[in-house]
Amino acid sequence: MHQHNPKFILRNYMTQVAIENAEEGSYKEIKRLMKILKNPFEENLEYSKYAENSPTWAKDIGLSCSS
Repeated sequence: MHQHNPKFILRNYMTQVAIENAEEGSYKEIKRLMKILKNPFEENLEYSKYAENSPTWAKDIGLSCSS
């Protein structure tokens, strides 16, 4: 099952945080997400928070592919 289901999946709230940081001039989150998503099946304890459920504050984020 682990071979077919990635550990890390890009979620709307992660994208939103990265966008907000970039608008303020910091691209660290974008670089971090790119690093994680290059190997989404790998176990990486350093980035384990990115594999957790979405936080409560993120339930109403309305991003789409066209955003």
